[in-house]
Amino acid sequence: MGKAGVGIVILLLAGCASVPKGNLAGHSRVTVHREGDRVSLDGVKGWSFGDKASSVHAAAETVMRAIGNDVSYDYLVGVSGLAFRMQVFKESLCPSSPHSRCGYPCTERSTQALPWDSTLFQVKSGEADKVNEVRKAIVASIDRGVPVQYGNEEDGVIVGYRKNGNELVCFNPWKDGGKKTYIEKNWPWDVLVYTGPKMEVPSKQALAVGALEQAVKMAETEEAGKYYVGFKAWQVYIDTLTALDKADKKTRNDAQQGNSWIYECLVSYRNTASRYLREIAPEFDKEIAQHLLKAADLYADMANRILRDETHSTVAIAPYAGAATWTADMRKEQIARLNKALPIERDAIQQIKLALKLMDGSSARHR
Repeated sequence: MGKAGVGIVILLLAGCASVPKGNLAGHSRVTVHREGDRVSLDGVKGWSFGDKASSVHAAAETVMRAIGNDVSYDYLVGVSGLAFRMQVFKESLCPSSPHSRCGYPCTERSTQALPWDSTLFQVKSGEADKVNEVRKAIVASIDRGVPVQYGNEEDGVIVGYRKNGNELVCFNPWKDGGKKTYIEKNWPWDVLVYTGPKMEVPSKQALAVGALEQAVKMAETEEAGKYYVGFKAWQVYIDTLTALDKADKKTRNDAQQGNSWIYECLVSYRNTASRYLREIAPEFDKEIAQHLLKAADLYADMANRILRDETHSTVAIAPYAGAATWTADMRKEQIARLNKALPIERDAIQQIKLALKLMDGSSARHR
């Protein structure tokens, strides 16, 4: 269970009562529509990156809500630990830096939190027999009214099929802002078929302890594969932006898109961290909850007053390529905001540490 100690183990054992299967089944909010060789699920909605930055968790939320389970995006991003992670690719400001599956992985606990089991398929397009088996699994899931999650660079949901599954009808935030369905022509890297309700899921309190421990561990971890993580990633990010003033134009242009996405995700994730901490605080004693709420306030302040504010959106501070010229003054302002935000990040992690320390004693009980 990590450094929080035996007290947390006791807390988890007290908080892991099984949840009856019937409570996890939900009531479907979709209808299966058939017209010739076309089958689609009516009642499923897509999302945009502006709405939800982590497509992996947004896709899972979309499927769960479609089948009647109110598992929120904020909860999944929070419980996964992604809401607390800062990460930058070692070689550049790569747009992959904020992705939940890159570097320090942030999907295991959110999968545990889902009320349904799933089967993961990872089949290459050239493996014809295996591809056919996956297509059959997708068709069967759609036929029973359950959308299918899939992923390439980003995740989307399959909400229909044509020609016996040879054409897949999907929502993906890459396409039309996630608002319209389209035919996915590229075979997915991953296909996740949700198979049915779990017999039980860990308690919200038990999952929260794991997320909080992960938040601290990530902050203090410097590297995860090809990425810098935590406080180290903050400093590397600041240093990289500073060095761009002396770089050539191509290097600056190459960095602009990734910089904007990293910055936008940082703001989005910290806002989610604030909301998640407020959601889980009532699961703990008052003294523990106070530290979690202080951390929530710090993250909200960082995201909405320091990294951006009422008159400066994230894209105004860190514009996307093609949207605006990325000037030295813009970078200077962004660096100043990051330098102001980093001490707040440290303070928020300290509040989480204090909460975990209290859990390591007799006070670590459900409120």
